[in-house]
Amino acid sequence: MVSGLRRGRRIAVFVAGLVAAVIFAHLLASRGSSVLVWSEKTARAKQPVAITEQIQEFGLVYAAGVYMAGRRPRNLTFCEWAHGLPRSLSYTSADIAWSPEAGEKGPYRVLSGVLGGYAGAEAPPVTLCTHATAEQVYAVVELARRWEGPISLAIFAPGLDAGLAVALLERACGCEPGMARVAVQLIFPAGRPPALRPRSQALGDCAASDIQLRESETERKSRNMMYPVNVARNVARSNARTPRVLVSDIELLPSENLASGFVEMVRGRPPRVGVVFVVPAFEVEANEKPPNTKHELLMAARAGVGGYFHRFVCAHCQKFPGLTRWMLRPDPGRVRPSVVTRREFPHHRWEPVYIGTREDPLYTEDMSWEGRQDKMAQMLEMCLLSYRLVVLDGAFLVHAPGVKRRPTSIDNRREAWRRPYERRNSRIYQSVVRRLQKQYPANPRCRQ
Repeated sequence: MVSGLRRGRRIAVFVAGLVAAVIFAHLLASRGSSVLVWSEKTARAKQPVAITEQIQEFGLVYAAGVYMAGRRPRNLTFCEWAHGLPRSLSYTSADIAWSPEAGEKGPYRVLSGVLGGYAGAEAPPVTLCTHATAEQVYAVVELARRWEGPISLAIFAPGLDAGLAVALLERACGCEPGMARVAVQLIFPAGRPPALRPRSQALGDCAASDIQLRESETERKSRNMMYPVNVARNVARSNARTPRVLVSDIELLPSENLASGFVEMVRGRPPRVGVVFVVPAFEVEANEKPPNTKHELLMAARAGVGGYFHRFVCAHCQKFPGLTRWMLRPDPGRVRPSVVTRREFPHHRWEPVYIGTREDPLYTEDMSWEGRQDKMAQMLEMCLLSYRLVVLDGAFLVHAPGVKRRPTSIDNRREAWRRPYERRNSRIYQSVVRRLQKQYPANPRCRQ
């Protein structure tokens, strides 16, 4: 009888612990956090282990690199480092470049070729150009395993933030073979050159939760530095080695075989300036596995856990022409054109993500991420240049982790710090509008 009671208590404790773990995972998922799970064995060894395979299997939490939970970094690197990295950092003034739009007079400097990145002749000749702050860097492993072509990553790394970025890249290079296709550039203010942090012994696994948890330690945040998102976009694009480029954010994951499917669709036709191919952007709940195919995406939408990106916070930003028809069509099993349109009224506030060329208009570098709507000036210029936008079917991007929603009253108070940046972006945008109106013939359908 006593042994039965003890056994019952042990079962009850186990069940309670399991329920608590699931609730904890849900809470972390809603915050988009990384997570550490400790077992008795690893606690004795003092080695952090990423989230358990059971949680990963049920899709309760998404975090960059969680698919490699429990895997140990290899003794070799998949990356071609330069400038003495990852152990030291040395470069000369000849290695430093300037941002593509502002040039030498701009406030930012660029150290290119931190990682070489070689995709090989068999890779689809489309470069995924993306950007990150130091704490976001590990998300590149998700792109490296999904994107078949080369990747150009520009990292904003002032001062010691470069050390955090390098630590994350080093872990990625020992874990994800796709990192061999990643080229990296560092961006920094002229007065805050990159520097490495004191190194500690690496104890974590390939999920890199032990390093990702340092995100609150960035110099950018402690010094209240603006994130020059458009400098990063321009730098990533200018360092691409292929004529076609997809400029995207690091948290937008490409669908399965997007690059090769696109190349098959265009069938060797050379790129044309003035024609771009829109890749629709979507989002799913944080406790859902990011879909790989349109079929999986449609299933998520029908279940009420997915939809087009930013639909709750900026309804016009990613709502593309032909959205309803796109959602009603089944998965074609290949990449194909869906709608040919222009970025004109009533879609004049649309900010599409697209496959274009390195010769497309640059992004306005004075505009910051904090000020929002940072791609509006570029899209207005493309409208005035009469760009044609071909919306793709059978291809998409999905935001991970989670669905963005309207802020609560508490969130609005927390977001008050953004107001000066938003006013600044607005002033810059109006200045660019006046310049573009003088530069190009008037088109009343290209509204601000």
